Amino acid sequence: MLDVFAALVALTGIALAVLYLLRYRNHPWDIYYPAIAWLRGGIYFCACYTLSYLTGAMELLLTSPVYTAEQLADSGWVIYTVAALGFIVFAYAGVWSYFTPVFERRKNILISGLFGFLWGSSSGQLFLSVWLLCGELPLPAWGSSLVAFLILGAYQPNWHNIYWDHYIAPEHDTPMTQVIKATCCHIPNLAIMLTYLTLYENYFIFVFAQVIACMSAGIGMRYPAPWAEPSKLNYAVRTDARVPRCTGYIPEDPKTDPYTPFYPGWKGQR
Repeated sequence: MLDVFAALVALTGIALAVLYLLRYRNHPWDIYYPAIAWLRGGIYFCACYTLSYLTGAMELLLTSPVYTAEQLADSGWVIYTVAALGFIVFAYAGVWSYFTPVFERRKNILISGLFGFLWGSSSGQLFLSVWLLCGELPLPAWGSSLVAFLILGAYQPNWHNIYWDHYIAPEHDTPMTQVIKATCCHIPNLAIMLTYLTLYENYFIFVFAQVIACMSAGIGMRYPAPWAEPSKLNYAVRTDARVPRCTGYIPEDPKTDPYTPFYPGWKGQR
């Protein structure tokens, strides 16, 4: 059954990629069309799920226990699990969402949450796949985990700066919030959860933490439905480098800009 599911996911990803290449490949990057963003996102989700199947991560998620009786009896495991998940909720539903300009996007918790679930479940399996692949290296467990952290730590900002924040996510940052989210959310998330995975090997809880993070982020940025109208506010900005990077929204005066109430000394109106 798993083989059939994985084959369907891979075929779906290929079909979405063909559709994108035939119809939307040359679409302007700075005009945000939700339908095309969902299409690109779907290709990414399918690719992550397929990699998860190929590395055995998907099978581990389905066949391994969420937790064991021994772990429930271990106060250290209980404290670490509760603290780690508590941090994820605080970091993404709290810090990440607070420091996110939503501009004039309408709130749609169900659709944004659905996107976040697909995003988190696929990214979580991608992270788990990388961790499993690094586990094949001739290194002790902690060495392999450190390599996984370095790989994912390099992958995340580059993937988001170069592609995700241009072509899949609507503008949801400023230069200041990019730094805050990296240092207070993304880097600690990887460090805490990869350590947790190395110590306890709770695969489902590891991926579940990324689902919480991305659902919180999806709702926090008010990710639009695929049928939503293209945004009339195109605030996406990128550098002029050979490989352009997303700079985030750059307000003329962040203290009075209507979309940046999180800047110290803000006196604007929303």
